[in-house]
Amino acid sequence: MTADPNNPAARTCDYRILLPNDASTYDKSVVEGGLTAEEQDWLRQQRREWEARSGGGRRSPEELVSSHSIDVVPARWAKFDQWPSFDSDASSSLSLSRGDVTEVARQCRERELWLPLLVTSFAWGWGNRGFGPTRLRWVVDGKAGLPGLPTSEIQKRLATAVNILDQRGAGAAYQLLLDAGRISGFGPAFFTKFLYFASRTVSGQCPALILDARLARQMRGFWQRRADKPYAVNGRSARWLWQGPRWSTRRYQIYRAFICRATVQLSESGERWTPELVELLLFRATRVT
Repeated sequence: MTADPNNPAARTCDYRILLPNDASTYDKSVVEGGLTAEEQDWLRQQRREWEARSGGGRRSPEELVSSHSIDVVPARWAKFDQWPSFDSDASSSLSLSRGDVTEVARQCRERELWLPLLVTSFAWGWGNRGFGPTRLRWVVDGKAGLPGLPTSEIQKRLATAVNILDQRGAGAAYQLLLDAGRISGFGPAFFTKFLYFASRTVSGQCPALILDARLARQMRGFWQRRADKPYAVNGRSARWLWQGPRWSTRRYQIYRAFICRATVQLSESGERWTPELVELLLFRATRVT
């Protein structure tokens, strides 16, 4: 299915649209204030370092994002019927890039079958960490004697989520997978990866950015550095606001709004930035300042 370019989900990201109407004064002020000059300089430096690691020279946001790779061992994931066939030795390590996973998402969209993207995005998210295939097995088969959903039902829920993503945007799709369309064991840290790659296959769509524990810690850092501002005095602590692992839909939208606000600021110098490039640089970073 192709998204309708006239609906809000397909517009270029606008943080004012993404920011929930009922956002607290603290959240709203942090988003609207955006990055400090120091934080902008830090992110630009992170981009220069990533460009150097990606072959040197100025690179487009799309090239920088698509080249971001995670090492996986195909043999550990090939046990799942939906694991795509990659041109590599199944017993060796495979460098799986965001571009590779996006290609799987494109094939899924053409076939209207989304289980291969579930498996591939899950593998990309776990990398070589040993527990990953077990966690995915819990999603597709159940855990501790409790049966999982039938494969047909998982496929149906994923397809519904993508349809809502296309027509109503990432926030609505996030809410579905968090609540009515929930798949046991498939929480926000991984279903945002699924939604993110699905969103990359639709031109002009505001991306469904990844939100996991690492990125939530980065957000907590931004909020903590503003905790002494007058607007934060009566607000909840940054640690509480960004506590996972099941962030609310409101929190997810605040996160996306902040990233989109940062993107606008960073682009004001004339260099082009995208929300997913900001997300990538924060995902990779070990500290924010």
